[in-house]
Amino acid sequence: MSLTLRATLCEIRDDLHVLRRMVAARGHMETIQGIDALIGVAEAETIKAIRSIDRPT
Repeated sequence: MSLTLRATLCEIRDDLHVLRRMVAARGHMETIQGIDALIGVAEAETIKAIRSIDRPT
């Protein structure tokens, strides 16, 4: 996998965590739960994508 793609995936993950902290500071629990769900899905899909790209053909 190219370093650019890995860096982009990491930046998206980091941005989601920043968004979560901002929302948490305001105390919006339902929104936090939704962001947590998005983070979980994004991380799982990222892992699958990295594995499929890194897998030798």
